[in-house]
Amino acid sequence: MTKKPFTTRFDPSVLALAQQLATTERRSITAVIELALIEYAERRGMKAPDVEDDR
Repeated sequence: MTKKPFTTRFDPSVLALAQQLATTERRSITAVIELALIEYAERRGMKAPDVEDDR
């Protein structure tokens, strides 16, 4: 899977929370945000489409 850069702007308190979760779970902030988005979508009955690798 090819990862693509994506610029975001977070409220400093939200970013601090993401950092705290990342540190606690030994993950990167990006991984925490990805997981949160996936879980949010799944709770609403959505699933990310399968994306083919560009390589």
